[in-house]
Amino acid sequence: MTQILNGARKCFVQRGFHASSISEISAAAGVSIANIYQYFPSKEALIIALIELDLQRHRSLISRFWSTDFSPKAIEELLADIFLTPEGHAVAVLRAEIASEGARNPHVAELLRDSETGLIGSVHSLIRAAQRRGQISNELDPDLITERLSLVFEGLMRLYLFSPANGQKLIEQYYRQFADTLRLRP
Repeated sequence: MTQILNGARKCFVQRGFHASSISEISAAAGVSIANIYQYFPSKEALIIALIELDLQRHRSLISRFWSTDFSPKAIEELLADIFLTPEGHAVAVLRAEIASEGARNPHVAELLRDSETGLIGSVHSLIRAAQRRGQISNELDPDLITERLSLVFEGLMRLYLFSPANGQKLIEQYYRQFADTLRLRP
């Protein structure tokens, strides 16, 4: 199944969800079309599976992010996998494709909304834990922190789509916004 998902992911990053055919996915994955349908009853089911994997990856990144010491070095190391690698750029391309699919497909839109709701609750818990550890001020509002950092990250991911060579600059921009939002001392 992983082989199929990897092949599909490669096709979707290169050609998009709708321009990629099952036969192209079959060739990229090195499996038969029948094998694909054994695991995924439709191309939409394959798309949903990849979206769910992306959402898991995003949740994992957020969890790792909030478990750092919030130093520039720690944040840069964490974001380097996204902003400084070809694989990270593929993630950005796939996330843009997922957002577009959410605008067209009500099932995907619902999946994304539900995931976002869960992520917000998770981030609030992580922020409160950081406040209890004394990493950030108790006066900071978890809603405002979540909103601002999410908007900044999504904006930088969009910029990264078109300017992958600017990855280091984007990491630095994110850290400045992060430090400002959390009122971290340099």
